[in-house]
Amino acid sequence: MLYLDLDEVSWISHRVRWFSHNRANLFSFYDKDHMDRCAGSTKNKVMDFLKRSGTEIPDAKIFLLTNCRVLGYVFNPISLYYCHDSGGALRVVVAEVNNTFGEQYLYVVRCVTAGNDQEKSSFRSGRIPKALHVSPFISMNACYEFHLSPVSKTLKVGIVEYEEDKHVLDAQLWGQAVPLTSGSLGRVFLRYPLICFKTIYSIHSQALRLLVKRLRFYRQPSPSEQQIQQEDLFSDLRQS
Repeated sequence: MLYLDLDEVSWISHRVRWFSHNRANLFSFYDKDHMDRCAGSTKNKVMDFLKRSGTEIPDAKIFLLTNCRVLGYVFNPISLYYCHDSGGALRVVVAEVNNTFGEQYLYVVRCVTAGNDQEKSSFRSGRIPKALHVSPFISMNACYEFHLSPVSKTLKVGIVEYEEDKHVLDAQLWGQAVPLTSGSLGRVFLRYPLICFKTIYSIHSQALRLLVKRLRFYRQPSPSEQQIQQEDLFSDLRQS
């Protein structure tokens, strides 16, 4: 995954040979793959979205953890926008979740606990109601709890899902930072040339295994009220 300073995406595209902004390359970041899925500055759209969602961060520094297109294709189950204030403090994280039906929803993740001296970098949210159908094996009567840390040399992301207050899923993502250079990106491509295709393949192959086990299956529901409200919000932002 790439961890991109949204103020520097175009600058990076001129200095990293295998990376491009809004044009084809081995790795490409397209603004239209994120937020409202339209052209235009992703950072500006995040700022507008946060303001309309009740969180205004003047002079925010926003970093995006995501998979970019590889050979023109990408599927991101989740991308995370780390939003820091002018003093460098992590204020809020926006989780951009996509399902395999082409739907998307943005969760605003706010910290509810201040870390103690041993856990001063912890960032834990309260339980956030599920608004987007993702897995056909978990109902919409569920909620998420995010456990995050500001990204530095290491990456730590935890997402716990509860269904009717029962702990049903614990997803963990750990990573080690590597400088983004032409050489490092070239090595990643040689080692994982089909990483984005593997993601979508793995999702469906795992779903097939669960079907064979005869787990309860939930069909895709109509868009939730939260989805409809968020789409209306984006429509208003596009027109403003």
